[in-house]
Amino acid sequence: MALDAQGVVRFVGDVPKGAACGCFCPTCNSPLVARKGEEKEWHFAHEAAQERPECAAGAENLARALGIEWLRAMQAKGALRLPDYKTRVSSAVLPLDGELVQWPVRLVGPLLWHEHAPKNHPVATASLDSGVPLALFVQVGESGVLALQDLPPNCAYGSLIVAPNWPAGTRTREDAMAAINQTVTFRWGFHPDMKGLVASAQRRLEEREQRIRAAQEAYQRQQSEAAGRRWAQIARMQQGHQTQQSQLELQETGLFPEPATPAARKPVSDEEAPRYSVAPGHAPNCNFQFFRLGPDEAWLYYLLDPRFVSQHPTAAERVHNPDAPSAKRWAIAPAFGQFDGWDECLPPSVGIADEENGMYWARGGVGAVIFLSQRSKGSHSAHDPAEFASK
Repeated sequence: MALDAQGVVRFVGDVPKGAACGCFCPTCNSPLVARKGEEKEWHFAHEAAQERPECAAGAENLARALGIEWLRAMQAKGALRLPDYKTRVSSAVLPLDGELVQWPVRLVGPLLWHEHAPKNHPVATASLDSGVPLALFVQVGESGVLALQDLPPNCAYGSLIVAPNWPAGTRTREDAMAAINQTVTFRWGFHPDMKGLVASAQRRLEEREQRIRAAQEAYQRQQSEAAGRRWAQIARMQQGHQTQQSQLELQETGLFPEPATPAARKPVSDEEAPRYSVAPGHAPNCNFQFFRLGPDEAWLYYLLDPRFVSQHPTAAERVHNPDAPSAKRWAIAPAFGQFDGWDECLPPSVGIADEENGMYWARGGVGAVIFLSQRSKGSHSAHDPAEFASK
């Protein structure tokens, strides 16, 4: 497209070729030549290659002018219809749980045209059946920022979007109008919430947010209570270890009689006590603590036999137990036998892996129990590790 001497938009297929076209650049007003060759697409070119970088904006303005012309023609035929207004209500808390709100919008009365409206300014205004004014823009592609500063309060606005590129073979006004008719779109920018539909959607979204926050707070309380129960269990276990040790020391002096124990749990001699291969080096008659960390990962925590410790002096020296009474040593072993990568599961702060015997030498009684308890999905104690098979 180009402008003739009267300022009318002319198309390259509607004028003579060469300089006889009588057209001018809408930006720099330089004469144009109509190029109608056999190899390239027909187009207008500046004489003597006088085109400036800003002349591209002139071509965009001509496309916008054609969009305004198409809009006027649609109004004249009574065929101008606005699409339903649509907006999505969402929040930062629920970015994927938004709600689409829409309602129909209709023009009331004729459009009031603004002649020679600058780029990104309204080309027409009108009234809508919702009782609010409408500012109508025409844009070429996504170019420019709309001038909204002069719009009245609660003014709806939208843009007719003209495609920035023409299909190949667009040479006449008839071709251009047909192309616009196929590619033009309308995009809403804003419409006041006159019916309260957006506010209702926002209230529903806020109610969902409140339910989610309440559920999260309840879950956090449950986690805190569960952590408190685990810490209480750890404290009871440590208190039990200390009480048991004190009683054993008093029994050795003869000042405190050995308490009676149920027949089912009455300790037998070290030689007669059962041995469990799943817990290498465990002390006779010791109590095993079971920790379930996952579907395929569970651990035994138990007291080591002093004779086993004496047989492995190097490993025992590498592990320092400042909280272990009478230099007792504890161990950690896979609950149901070794599994691939077991020796890399626990950090060095908890224990040192003994690959030869298939167990860890625990660095400290309290530290190991705290580490396992904080990650445990369940903990149980028994004298026979076989009791944990169904846990």
